[in-house]
Amino acid sequence: MKKLIIFFAFASFISNAQSRFIKLDSAKLIKHVESFIWLTEVNYVADKNSFDWGYNNYQFVNPKNEKDLFTIRFERRADGFDIVRVSGTFDSLFKIWKSDFDRKADADTVKNTGFAIDGRTRFNKNKDSNYWSISSL
Repeated sequence: MKKLIIFFAFASFISNAQSRFIKLDSAKLIKHVESFIWLTEVNYVADKNSFDWGYNNYQFVNPKNEKDLFTIRFERRADGFDIVRVSGTFDSLFKIWKSDFDRKADADTVKNTGFAIDGRTRFNKNKDSNYWSISSL
């Protein structure tokens, strides 16, 4: 019985450590990018040079505010793509955080604290700018 309990405890730990944002084929990568954009409720558009395989970035701009950028950083691996960071304004990213990571998150608490954590995923403010990021997806 003890071994069975240990097995289930370990199995749940492993399943929580797995991310739905790793080992993506290109179609799934694009699907996640589109989902993130939709969740922000901002009509971000891809910049002319927004998708750069060499730098592993997919960048979008808000046509109403050209300083409002939304960037998705990914890694290209032999077994697919891993989304490693999503960067943008607090308002845009908080919607993603609340939808995909922590449904009980409170915007004021996260903003005042400067970060939030869900497992290995971190939502935090960039110290050098007003942008925020969700990383280690």
